Amino acid sequence: MTISKTPSGRWRVRVKSGRAKVADRTFDLKRDAEAWQASQKRALDLGEHVDPRAGKELLGAALDRWHAGREGAIASSTFTNEGYALKHAQTIRSRPMSAVTTNDLNSLYTTMLRTLGRDTVVRFRQTLSAFFSWAVDHKVIAKNPVTASKVPTGTAQSQRREIFPFTLEELRAVHARLVGTTTKANADIALVLGLTGLRWGELVSLRVRDVQQLPYPALRVSRSKPDGEPVRNITKGGKPRTVPLTDDAAAIILPLLTARKPDDLVFASATGSFRSGNNWKRDAHWTQHGMGRRVQDLRHTAATLWLQSGVDLKTVQAWLGHSTAKLTADTYSHYMGSDADTAAIARMNAVLSAAPLRPPRTIKRQSR
Repeated sequence: MTISKTPSGRWRVRVKSGRAKVADRTFDLKRDAEAWQASQKRALDLGEHVDPRAGKELLGAALDRWHAGREGAIASSTFTNEGYALKHAQTIRSRPMSAVTTNDLNSLYTTMLRTLGRDTVVRFRQTLSAFFSWAVDHKVIAKNPVTASKVPTGTAQSQRREIFPFTLEELRAVHARLVGTTTKANADIALVLGLTGLRWGELVSLRVRDVQQLPYPALRVSRSKPDGEPVRNITKGGKPRTVPLTDDAAAIILPLLTARKPDDLVFASATGSFRSGNNWKRDAHWTQHGMGRRVQDLRHTAATLWLQSGVDLKTVQAWLGHSTAKLTADTYSHYMGSDADTAAIARMNAVLSAAPLRPPRTIKRQSR
């Protein structure tokens, strides 16, 4: 590395790795040149050096290339949602990648929140972060500008979709209806989904080896099979999890393991292959017997049953495979209740039962 003074009086830094020139920059002040030289030397020593020319590609072109390369590598629904999210990058697409700053992103989030729900802006931030992390890994830029950015509290209403879990009585009633109208296997799938909180793709990809019986019956959930896509050796939450089985769920699943090989599917179709969610809904007459709920509401049913049974929030988060306990709390806050609520209701009931309501007293007007 060398620092030299140019004829114009500025200071020029040349950075080399071996005989190859990897960076060249000019500064007005010598101390700025020396500071930049030191940072480049440190990056080279640590193997973190990034060619400043690499980040000159326009953000829009790089985003399109990155997103196109993810097709088939991620779930189709995730790929589609990323495409929707990236449409909000329109105002920064014409900038060089290395020119996008954390302040730029914070300003963009604020603008988006004027018309969009905070969930949408958070999803956009997550997608951008994945892209810039990829760029850092490929030494296109040195630092992910999204990491230090923050989505402020939104002014637009959140668009979180409402959930409609079954009560335990409703879940058993639906199971009973399905037993009378479809195969036992189809009916049992609904009950298992409602008791384990598994996603459809996680349930249909379960193998015999994924069912543990010691120290207690449980499912080891480590992969997923979305409809129409190959098996993914990762769940939506990004890591494996263990989900314990209630007695009802174990009574359905454990007998299915008899005389089966470790890699056989637990809930295989009639041909021994992966079940299709659409075919199951058709064969189970879900629209007719599902009480107006989505299949996803079976997962919500398990979560609310656990919480109402006193299972702590962190444990429910782990069983569901949520990334944070906050996500679990935000999703199910209306169904959690608190000890204070329970005590207050008990006190009100005690007072009301001790003092039954009386008809209102009629007050007669006195004649003048």
